[in-house]
Amino acid sequence: MRQRIDVDQVNYHKNSLANNTPYTVPPEEGGYESYPAKVEGYKIRARSDSFKDYFSQPRIFWNSLTPIEKQHTIEGFSYQLGKVESESVRQQNVNLLVNVDKEMANIIADNIGVDRPSGSNVPVSTSYPSLSQASTPKYAYTQKVGVLIGNDFNGNAVTNVLNYLQQCGVFITIISDKLGTVTGSDGTKLKVDQTFMTSSPYLVDSLYVVGGSSRNQARFNQDVTNFVQNAYTHYKPIGVASTGQPFIQSSGKNNFAGVVFAANNPNFGEEFVTAIAEMRFWSRT
Repeated sequence: MRQRIDVDQVNYHKNSLANNTPYTVPPEEGGYESYPAKVEGYKIRARSDSFKDYFSQPRIFWNSLTPIEKQHTIEGFSYQLGKVESESVRQQNVNLLVNVDKEMANIIADNIGVDRPSGSNVPVSTSYPSLSQASTPKYAYTQKVGVLIGNDFNGNAVTNVLNYLQQCGVFITIISDKLGTVTGSDGTKLKVDQTFMTSSPYLVDSLYVVGGSSRNQARFNQDVTNFVQNAYTHYKPIGVASTGQPFIQSSGKNNFAGVVFAANNPNFGEEFVTAIAEMRFWSRT
C-alpha cells in the first residue's frame, strides 16, 4: 500500500512497469556470488522453504475479521487500487489477493474493472479473535464528544451531563454558530470551542445534541442537522438532550441503535457514556 506517486522510476525488484529494472547484477557481470562456507557442515546463502508461504498469515488475519471489517478491507483495496492507472498492475494485485480470499478478490476485481482472478485462496481455516478490533476493550476515556448547542439551553441539565462526561475522561468540544459564549435559560454560560464552519462531524467521535436559539435560526438548525445526519450515517453514538429531539426524528426506517435520549431518562449520563465506549453501532438502520 505505497502512497508515493512514482513519476520517474520504479525502485523495487520484480516489476512490470520498467521491464524488471533495476535488478541484481549477476556474477558473470561482476555481481556478488554466494558460495558454500564451511562452519560446522556448510553455510549457504538461502532461505528456508517456509519463507515461500506468503499467504497463510494474511489468510488467518482475514478469517479473524468481523463482516464489517471485511467490508472495510474490501472498500480500502477498491479505493486504493481504483486510483491505479495501469490496468495490468490492478490485475496483478487481485491475482495476488485471490490467494488470501477468493470472494474478496472477486469483489475487488469487479470494483476496479479487471478480470476475476483464477485460482483460490490457501486452504487455511485458522482464526484468532484477538486479531479483530471488535475484540479490543472499549472505553469512553479520551473519546471526543462534540456538543451542538445554541442559546437558551437547559443550564442545569446540560451542566450535569458535561460534568459527568468529564469525570469519565471524555473530551468535550463545544460547537455553535459563532465563537464566544452561549447562554442558557438560567444564565449558565459555556465557552464555544469551535463553530460549525471551523469544525466537522468527522473530527469528533460522538455528538451531544442540545440545540438552542440563534440569531439565524434557520442556518443554525441546518448546521446541527448536517452534523447529526453525518454522525448517524457513520454509526457514531449520539446523545440527545430534551431540547435536541427535533433534530433526530423517527422515519420508520431507522432503529436508533446507539442513540440515547435524555427525555424521561434518569440514567441518561451512564447510558450515553456506555454508548460512547462502544464507538460504532453497525446494526443501525
